Amino acid sequence: MGLKIDELKSGNFDLSKPVILYEEEDHRVAWVGSSENFIFRCNAYLISSKDVNVLIDPGGIQHFEQVKERVSQLIDPKNVNYIVSHHQDPDVAGSIPKWLEINPEITIVTTPRTKVLLPYYGFDRNSVKWLNVSQLDDTMIEMKDGSVLLFLSSPFLHFPDAFVTYDSRAKLLFSGDIFAAIQQKWELIVSDWERHKTEMMYFHVYYMASNRALRYFVEKIKPFPIKAIVPQHGSIIPEEYVKDALDFLENLKCGVDLLYEESPVQSILSDLF
Repeated sequence: MGLKIDELKSGNFDLSKPVILYEEEDHRVAWVGSSENFIFRCNAYLISSKDVNVLIDPGGIQHFEQVKERVSQLIDPKNVNYIVSHHQDPDVAGSIPKWLEINPEITIVTTPRTKVLLPYYGFDRNSVKWLNVSQLDDTMIEMKDGSVLLFLSSPFLHFPDAFVTYDSRAKLLFSGDIFAAIQQKWELIVSDWERHKTEMMYFHVYYMASNRALRYFVEKIKPFPIKAIVPQHGSIIPEEYVKDALDFLENLKCGVDLLYEESPVQSILSDLF
């Protein structure tokens, strides 16, 4: 019971099925992402607490059937109550209209600037329930087990109004594109930190706005106990590498920083392609 990250390091699981990351009475977290041979692997997650079911970053339209199938092995897809969209990119949010067809009563959790853009995927903004995430970091969903999902702003990482989700029961940080990685060989759980740090660099130097934005975010989340970081791309970062991951971002030059200095990724980029 409880956190299952250590058990999953063995790789003894079936990716055609949901993978349980955390499970205790009345609270479960599962990976329900896509399985494909592509360097830009997309993850989605389902958090369930009694009759509250929250789907995190459901993914692109081409991944809808995969994600739906994994969700269906845990709950009736009609019982997804919330969709959290950390930003509006198609790999994160393109399948939202399909989920609204299944349950038009779903509440979409996102920030005001993202809310402006999501309906362009093809749904009526006025017919949808919304929960607006405040930049004051005081927006949350109270789960039926007494825990909360807390939504924390992460400006310019990489969208101006992006945010992340913290599960107070499982102590998992659902980080969206932050801590993402581009990988030739994907694994669910990071096994080699030095290799993974390079894979994270590929992503962050081009997609994240600046080191100043990274440092602001790192300082915000440092006080939170984090048992694992679960990003929207790449591998889950287990507790033993969480501090290393925070230190890496805190010191990484990226985005506009590179207008003035050579990118640190240039020397290793040839290894990727």
